[in-house]
Amino acid sequence: MSVRNIVRVMNFHALIRVDNAKKQAMKYQRMQEKLMEMMSAITNNRNFRLDKKILEPPADGSVLHIYLGSDYGFCGNYNSQVSDQLRKDTESQKIVIGKKLHVPEGTEVLLRMYRKELPEAFGQLEEVLTAAIKSRSCRKILLTYNHYENTSTIYLKKVQIYPVKPAEGEAYIEDFAVEGNINDLYEDMLSAYVNYEMLLAAVISSAAENVLRQNATTESLKKIDELEEEKLMQSRREKRDKEFRKVIDSFVKKRMY
Repeated sequence: MSVRNIVRVMNFHALIRVDNAKKQAMKYQRMQEKLMEMMSAITNNRNFRLDKKILEPPADGSVLHIYLGSDYGFCGNYNSQVSDQLRKDTESQKIVIGKKLHVPEGTEVLLRMYRKELPEAFGQLEEVLTAAIKSRSCRKILLTYNHYENTSTIYLKKVQIYPVKPAEGEAYIEDFAVEGNINDLYEDMLSAYVNYEMLLAAVISSAAENVLRQNATTESLKKIDELEEEKLMQSRREKRDKEFRKVIDSFVKKRMY
């Protein structure tokens, strides 16, 4: 199979996935906004904070970084940007998802898996994140992935998913009260929220990956066309030069005789 046909197949498969991934990503983005509003309203409820019903994460706890990449190449700088961020974050525990991500030697990795293993192994990831929250051994969880905004806007995003931070300029005016200890319920909700954020990021980054791969394969097909056109022109020039030399040789021979 020629290089052109291989790239065409890759481009076709990327196109098939792009539309579904984009629709799914936009749907989940709307859900993400609502979920963030709900969790932020609980976390930043002034009644809870004044009554110390919401326990803060430990100030001396560890920082957990999650890096979400892919198992395949041919998608621009999709994995290299995440790998660069992974190298920069030195003093932290890490969860690395994606075959193409490069982990520096000596890095403390709590969990490592291929991207294709994520659906089946999500329960294992969920256990690690839930334990980090409920044991109060972790003060912060950060997630790094490629964020899909639209087909022309894809960028590396590093977001704090624990503890929940209020959006910039957000003000709370509808505080509420509850009876009893809310911490157990809040921890369960917070664990579910963090795990759901991982699912959202996986869907959104999948859309980004397929859009970038489709762009890369489209550009590759254009380059192949340019190279083949240049090769054809060179072949024509060589053919003309050969025919011209024949005419010259024939003319010289006639003049000699």
